[in-house]
Amino acid sequence: MVGAPPSSALCDRHWRHAQRLIAARFALACAREGMVEATLRDHAWILDDGAGGLRIPLARLGAFGLHSPDLEAPRSPLTEDPSTLLGALAPALGASTHTAQELRVELADSAFNLAMSSLLAALRDTAAAEGRRWPAPVDPENLVVEGHPWHPMCKTRLGMRRAEVLRHAPEALALGTIDAVDVDRDLVQLADDAEMTLARLFPPGPPGTIRLPVHRAQRRRLPKLFADLWGSKIRPSGQPPLQGRALLSLRTIALEDPELHVKLAINVTTTSARRTVSPMSVANGPPLTRLIEQIAAVDPALSGLLLLGDRAAAGLRAEAVGPRAPHLGVIIRGSPEALLRETGSSAEAWVCAALGERRPAARRTLLVELAERQGSAEALLRRYIELLVPPCLHLLSVYGLVLEVHLQNTLAAVDDGGLAGFVIRDLGGIRLHPGRLQSAGRSVELAPGSFLATDDLAEVRDKLSHTLLHAHMATLIRWAERDLGLPARRAWALIRATIIRTAERIPAEHRDAAYADRDALLRPRTRAKALLRMRFEDRISDYAYTEVDNILAHPEVVALAKRELAR
Repeated sequence: MVGAPPSSALCDRHWRHAQRLIAARFALACAREGMVEATLRDHAWILDDGAGGLRIPLARLGAFGLHSPDLEAPRSPLTEDPSTLLGALAPALGASTHTAQELRVELADSAFNLAMSSLLAALRDTAAAEGRRWPAPVDPENLVVEGHPWHPMCKTRLGMRRAEVLRHAPEALALGTIDAVDVDRDLVQLADDAEMTLARLFPPGPPGTIRLPVHRAQRRRLPKLFADLWGSKIRPSGQPPLQGRALLSLRTIALEDPELHVKLAINVTTTSARRTVSPMSVANGPPLTRLIEQIAAVDPALSGLLLLGDRAAAGLRAEAVGPRAPHLGVIIRGSPEALLRETGSSAEAWVCAALGERRPAARRTLLVELAERQGSAEALLRRYIELLVPPCLHLLSVYGLVLEVHLQNTLAAVDDGGLAGFVIRDLGGIRLHPGRLQSAGRSVELAPGSFLATDDLAEVRDKLSHTLLHAHMATLIRWAERDLGLPARRAWALIRATIIRTAERIPAEHRDAAYADRDALLRPRTRAKALLRMRFEDRISDYAYTEVDNILAHPEVVALAKRELAR
């Protein structure tokens, strides 16, 4: 038993906080992305709502326009909840009635799930403080409360029932239940040794079929999604389900036996995107894994990064079932623990998105714990930047490859001495420049029409800038300032100096590319991914951008970086 149910006052407190935070994030995104007229003044954004202006007070000015709202400061009643705020801003946004209603539902769902997440964290703390067992995993993967660091739809889970959210969400019970269905072989797309790997999950199906795993939350949808095929070409297998632990993405499940991570399709919207498994992802994952591993095996500049990789994948063929194909698919990876053991390491894998969180009833965050293991906050920051930033820049300048190293995809390898390296997972959103890859003597065959490959160098660089600098380092530096007392501009100066040093260390035949990348990353203004605008315009892989000041070009950061380079 966890104990008595939470009081009404406790629930109300978490609900009000979630409402205010989601409303503030929505307002800040509108201002940052230029979706409404807005002015930054007196430590607040003033948004033009056509009726005198809405003031959104700020607790902290952040890099790349990613400011932190002050939820305790006096505010307009219009900013107390996202639905009311959306109604006030809808005319200025030019949102249609249909779009406004869709956004209202998504924002409300995000606020509800955020309130539930923070309430569960409070109950988890109480249980730990009173010495009672918490009936769910407390791995770092399961401790993340807010999810995406600034998106207003950070906790949206449209398409899941409330009971399913409590059952499967990583911060809740984190139950990863995997069922199986038998699918006629002529409907199935297999990548690499998928059949052999699938047999590690479930016994093979009847002759002429492939037995595919399916998330329990998706299993109930299949009879409706595939009404014309259900019972004839797609059938329940009758196999007992597998039980695992839901990871941060919710639809990826960690199994202990076999020791695998299984990413599954769920027709659910999280952070504005449907979480399915496309035929393109099935086809591209294994060859991309081989490419990156072959490069890493001979290039010592990549020694700080390990790739979890897509070991096998399977799904439905688009030519057989049409646009429904992404609704039934699987990507199978090894576990980060097994990968680290293969290298002779005894390190644990902590998802980087959890570094700003606390263990149950603990007073310090995981970042503080990691700094203590490292010896000091300064030593940790230097080690973190040194192990993550140069390999990512090297991959871009030499091979034209950009991994999606945002906080959810990046795992810190942590041992008794502190940070030992990083493990990168999920290749679905990487970018590659075919010309640079070819000039490095490498190639890869991707599925036709893959958006991963582009000749637009700006898009490739912006992918690195968004995932590494805006999403990952900006959040980490905010936590380091809050928890470790490290000045943010000092941290950004270390990153600027690292970018400059790394360009000088790139092999001579690729140095012109490295200098071009360096100059692009350090220019005074930079493009930033406009997540809310993308939602308005129904974009997923086709990005929309806004332009923001680049903290790496701030005069104080430039001066501090010069001192660092002169050391």
